[in-house]
Amino acid sequence: MIKEDKKLTLEVAAGIGIFTGAALLLALIIYPRPSVFAGLLLGMVLSLAMFFSMAAVVKLCLKTQSKKFTVMFTATSSLARYMILFAVLLVVVRKYSDLFQPIAVVIGMFGVKAGAFMQPLIHRMIQKNK
Repeated sequence: MIKEDKKLTLEVAAGIGIFTGAALLLALIIYPRPSVFAGLLLGMVLSLAMFFSMAAVVKLCLKTQSKKFTVMFTATSSLARYMILFAVLLVVVRKYSDLFQPIAVVIGMFGVKAGAFMQPLIHRMIQKNK
């Protein structure tokens, strides 16, 4: 099961990278500014951090036998994850909006969703090549 978890995690991370690469290419055509590229890359880093955090929480909760612990731990982890994300966005908007385009950061953070949706396609492509 652990080998399968690693494959799944890498497939979703690859989807996040593919989404960010496509967004960077689109930004190069539509609005080529360094702050946009930096924002997209920061958004990718944030989405990868969120995904790896979620994966670690799920793995830990699968190992435990306590339903009460699982419910409390997932809720507090999710709340902490979104509070940190909100704090980073607030700092970017308030202090570093000249370095990181805030809208590009938000678009980059959607990579976690795109990576999850692209995982089955990436998995099929990897299996087809083997």
